[in-house]
Amino acid sequence: MFKKIGKSLLASLASVITLVAFTGVSPASIWILYEPDMPDALKKLSTR
Repeated sequence: MFKKIGKSLLASLASVITLVAFTGVSPASIWILYEPDMPDALKKLSTR
């Protein structure tokens, strides 16, 4: 019983830590908004 509770608590803690990490990083990272232009070679492949 205690193993089951311990696993669920650790899983919940890991989820909360991950959420906090992503929330803290997102506003500081402007590079995520950068979207490069598609190369011409890739455009030709995608139209086939």
